[in-house]
Amino acid sequence: MTDRDTQTACLTRCMAAAAAMASGDPVEVEHLLLAAAFNDDEDCRSRLVMKQLGAHHFFADETYQQVAEAFVNAAESGTEWTPEAVSVLERLAYWATRTGDHTADSAHLLLACAEQEPAKLAIAGVTLRDAVRAAITVRHRVSPADRQPSDRGPILSPRRRDRPLSYQFTVRRKADAGPSKARHFGLRSQTANTAGLSARIQFHITQLHVVTLIALGVVSSLMLVAIAHAALTVTWWALLWLAGQFGRRALLPVVARVVVDVALVMVSVPLGLPWWLAVLAVPHRALDIVEGRLGMLEVRGESADPFLSEKDVRADRRVNARAGRFFTMLKLRRELSTR
Repeated sequence: MTDRDTQTACLTRCMAAAAAMASGDPVEVEHLLLAAAFNDDEDCRSRLVMKQLGAHHFFADETYQQVAEAFVNAAESGTEWTPEAVSVLERLAYWATRTGDHTADSAHLLLACAEQEPAKLAIAGVTLRDAVRAAITVRHRVSPADRQPSDRGPILSPRRRDRPLSYQFTVRRKADAGPSKARHFGLRSQTANTAGLSARIQFHITQLHVVTLIALGVVSSLMLVAIAHAALTVTWWALLWLAGQFGRRALLPVVARVVVDVALVMVSVPLGLPWWLAVLAVPHRALDIVEGRLGMLEVRGESADPFLSEKDVRADRRVNARAGRFFTMLKLRRELSTR
């Protein structure tokens, strides 16, 4: 458990509000999660993480009001904690380190609660990996209170490179409100952001990824032309190659995509399809695999998780897709939160 010297005032208020919600009973993980996710301060990092994820849309305004009242009556003296809540507080130091901070804040409390009870935020399509990425993005966007002394340079320096790396001006933009359409939720786990571009390696990986995407687009166009030509001049069975063209990592793992290509090559022989159609499949699949590897490196860097796999991303994508459908339903019913 962190002490007063290693936690922000906002985190201290969250813990006090959780105690107020417990009403004399031992504080549970749910109380801590409510205090972090629905903090009465809209600019606190946990609320910014919720907005970055678009999760703030899914909860009723009454929930925000209930938690706001708890912050008014916040008092932490004589607080008892359940063993699960103690486990959450003991993870604050880990999550602070994971996001690159030196002081535990409300965002780290949100992550620790999501780790302990992931189902609580699943209704909003929030996975733990998405929450980590959002927390790191927010950290880059706002000015952390625990900057190193070497970072405390003049914010208004004439040259951008002389300004503190951990500081950016807070600009109210529509993009800061997080996903606002159903399709945005479905792609959330696979979409890289620009939060880590200040890191040199991440920047070069992103550059290489863009070049690879351009090359893949060119080869994909050639494949489509070749498939159309073979379908018109040889046989309509050439359209089977569209299965290999669109069997991307969002749907199938690498091994399955390669198996599909090999099967298509074998089928092409008795069908008499042009040999150059099969040859084009080689650079297409090679670029597809390289592009997937680069994209995975970007997501690993953003989530600070070197063990993240494509299987994990696909699992998160399914959760995000369910959230997109739920978002559409709430929007049609006009039940989206206004907070």
